[in-house]
Amino acid sequence: MELETIYREIESRLNQIDYSVLYRGFSSFPFALYDEKQAFLNEGYIEKPAEFIGNTSVRYEGKEIAIWNIMEEVADYDLLTSKIVHEMFHAYQHVCNEKRWADEQGALVKYHYDEMNVSLRLREGECFRKCLAEDSVDDFYQLISLRKSRRDLFPYEYDYESRIEQIEGSAHYVELSALKQLDETKADRQWTKLLSEIQDPSRYFPVRSVTYLTGAAFLACLKKYMDFDTDAFTEIPFSIAALDMDVPDMGIPSSHEIDEKVIACMKYWREKSEEIVKETIEKGDLVLDGDHKLVGWNVYDASWDGNYVILSYFIGYVEGMEVPASSEELFACMKMLNGDFVAEMDQDFRLHRVWKR
Repeated sequence: MELETIYREIESRLNQIDYSVLYRGFSSFPFALYDEKQAFLNEGYIEKPAEFIGNTSVRYEGKEIAIWNIMEEVADYDLLTSKIVHEMFHAYQHVCNEKRWADEQGALVKYHYDEMNVSLRLREGECFRKCLAEDSVDDFYQLISLRKSRRDLFPYEYDYESRIEQIEGSAHYVELSALKQLDETKADRQWTKLLSEIQDPSRYFPVRSVTYLTGAAFLACLKKYMDFDTDAFTEIPFSIAALDMDVPDMGIPSSHEIDEKVIACMKYWREKSEEIVKETIEKGDLVLDGDHKLVGWNVYDASWDGNYVILSYFIGYVEGMEVPASSEELFACMKMLNGDFVAEMDQDFRLHRVWKR
């Protein structure tokens, strides 16, 4: 289908949305759709700009805009429109000088997967379900207690997750709220799916994508149970600030242990990752050799085992290890590889060899 046709279908739905109730101060932003060769904005078709990578918001010709890569036929225009609103919200975060971004580069090599952390997150998942589906305030107090414990036990991991929840969880909440305006039944279905997925241990490996969901769920809980300003642009992520609220301390049940399902899922994920690395190297499709620095990748599902990094959709790299200071200079010299890859990489993001999967 033509990009313009898809664009107009989305545009007509965006015009139905009351942005003011989604998030304080939020309003519509320009958006663009693109494929491998071209992009469509309201003004018409253009050649695909170099900075159009992934589904996100970018600064284009002096303005923040939402972009979406059309890779297949659109199955549901309401769902796609809500995802465009998600990316528009990222544009709004940039305009508001949002400061609570996660250090994605650091987390790729520093985030530690711990079975107890994930087990406690699964307990939180059950609390989320009871809070939102069964109106249980005691489970909200339990949720806060569990999160305080994880903050103390796993400070780096909790801080990283909190920043993802702030940026992506907020955007996901806005996305579902926009969908509710377009089709309440579809939105209810998405919330039911969300509450199911955050109780699935396999969704926590790797960690980033499920944290969109837990962020949206925690935001919904805060709005439901506390007089807490979730819409303010402050210095501290809401998932950290909310733990200072005065609520009863429910503690962690003494019987709580590492979930056996978590152990099995972590083992499977690591074995599957090792298998991907082994099969890709044996396949022998070497596409890059020598020292280059990784500067761009799809953070959604990237993982690094200390020697090899598994990356999907694209790699952005520069020759050598020097990275330009400005984004404009970076885009000018960054080289791209499209596809799924395995790369031999050290903790300084030096790519030694890259194979296509």
